Amino acid sequence: MIAIRLLVDGAVVREGVFREGSALIGRGPESDFPVVDPSVSRRHARVRTDEVGAVWIEDAGSRNGLRTGAGRVERAAVPAGGTLRCWLGAVEVELAVAGADATVEIAAPAASAHGAVRALKALALWAAGIAAWAGLILIDPGFWSPWEQDRLAKFSWVALTVSVFLPVVAFVLIGLLRIVGRRAPVGDALRALAVVSWGWVLLVLLDSAASYALRVPAHAMLEAVLRNGGAIVTIAYLASVGRAGRGRRFFAVWAAAVAVLLVGFNAAGRLAARQAGTPQLDYDLGVPIGGGTGPASGLDAYLEGVRADFTVAEQRAEEDRPTSHSAPP
Repeated sequence: MIAIRLLVDGAVVREGVFREGSALIGRGPESDFPVVDPSVSRRHARVRTDEVGAVWIEDAGSRNGLRTGAGRVERAAVPAGGTLRCWLGAVEVELAVAGADATVEIAAPAASAHGAVRALKALALWAAGIAAWAGLILIDPGFWSPWEQDRLAKFSWVALTVSVFLPVVAFVLIGLLRIVGRRAPVGDALRALAVVSWGWVLLVLLDSAASYALRVPAHAMLEAVLRNGGAIVTIAYLASVGRAGRGRRFFAVWAAAVAVLLVGFNAAGRLAARQAGTPQLDYDLGVPIGGGTGPASGLDAYLEGVRADFTVAEQRAEEDRPTSHSAPP
């Protein structure tokens, strides 16, 4: 006999047992094991037993395919005496060869324990996201400046704000994913936000270290690369939440689209600044660490450069200013 089990977060929520032969899995009413999910095709996969008694699952021409640990496949065998877990779109199923007298008991306490574990995992991911944002405050040199008088109040306010902000963003992300036909539990959304938050902590640490090691023009270029690269990876990663399989092509397409948009926004901003006559100033403001400021230049030389930039900006604005000519009386 063949056991087909529907899994949610790794737990069995439904099981169907079929005699050796063939069973169709899909969203259509003709399916032997129906799965109601937008990512599952009407006739998604077929489970069958071959002439030697081996059990196989085969893609039945579905849109989102059949995936195992090896990626997308056309067919996969159920190990003798074992189980096979695979993905039909965004739905995880488990296949097993069951004996004639085999029974499966799902106890309510076990289901309750699984729910408690999921709640604890979500709580831990929520705390990890808060810790990341708290870390962003603590690694800011300005937070430790002598002029910062009320550090505790600032830190507490940020922690309180983020503790409310993260769950709200997680539910917004889940709602957007449902619009495109993808289901993601709260734990997956919180995990993605925690990963993204800690990624920005690493980027800020790298940027802060570079500001003390590089000269201002070099640091400005690196800062732009880190900021834009972080935004690209963040948006592409969040857009990939809830997808079955690796989805490298999906991630690459999203990253390329976001990169094009950022390049366009940056070019438009530079053009607007030039037309408005805004001078281009390169400077870094940072609190000295252990008396060290990095490769800094003198203040007098910097102010002289600022005056020169303003003079050039005024000249460009004067050249671009429209003039009017009136006819003589």
